[in-house]
Amino acid sequence: MKRFFIIFGVLFILLLQFTSCLNDENDKGQVYYFYDEPAVIYQLGKYPMVRNQSDLFYVPELADNTTLEGNELLWTSFIVDLNDQEQLDYLSVKHYTARHFKYKTVDSAKVIIPSDVAEFKSYLLDDYSDSIKFSVLYKYAIENLWFFGFKQKDNSTYVYELVMNPEIEDNQNNYPTLYIRAKKTDPSPRSDDKAYSNDGNIFAFDAADFADYYSKTISATDKTVKFNLKYKIGVDANGKDIYREFMSNPISWKF
Repeated sequence: MKRFFIIFGVLFILLLQFTSCLNDENDKGQVYYFYDEPAVIYQLGKYPMVRNQSDLFYVPELADNTTLEGNELLWTSFIVDLNDQEQLDYLSVKHYTARHFKYKTVDSAKVIIPSDVAEFKSYLLDDYSDSIKFSVLYKYAIENLWFFGFKQKDNSTYVYELVMNPEIEDNQNNYPTLYIRAKKTDPSPRSDDKAYSNDGNIFAFDAADFADYYSKTISATDKTVKFNLKYKIGVDANGKDIYREFMSNPISWKF
């Protein structure tokens, strides 16, 4: 058991240091394992490539893929050997190659920015009314995307919405608050390909509109935005929705 924890610790440290090591000539010969983390398809075709928060990777195993689309979001696991680089015909630089590439697809939606409180409250009455048992925000920074894990009461297919309250709430640190809501939906033909982890269903939100709102309304100079998250966990005896706050509120994020 002790040996297992030592090995795990070494791998964890390597993953944390990956970004800075990629351009270090002294690190050639090392192998890196990426497990359970998001990536975005950069391009498909003859030279398929994906990018995660560390770098851009050539994925030859996707060369014959006919189901994925450009800019699609993936939840991935793969291996990178620093000695295994490909010189692609149309580029002047070499790219690291992802091998043993495994993936599931990730659904997404845009963060909703209501124009006023009345519109915000109308969203809290829509059909995204199912309860969420547990939610986690992953600290992976890819463009303006937020990746979440959601545990539900059953194994049905769910989609999610994230709605910002345009009014600063009391006891919320003077930062905006966003509400996560869930809706059970019919399985799609690709439902078996959807991503999940130990934290539940994986779902992403495009927070570009929120970043723009924050810059124009709250602070145009802060590089780090701060916000609060809540998710619906049920209803009380009077039928009123109950929301649970993230323990890490207020959350800091750099886009």
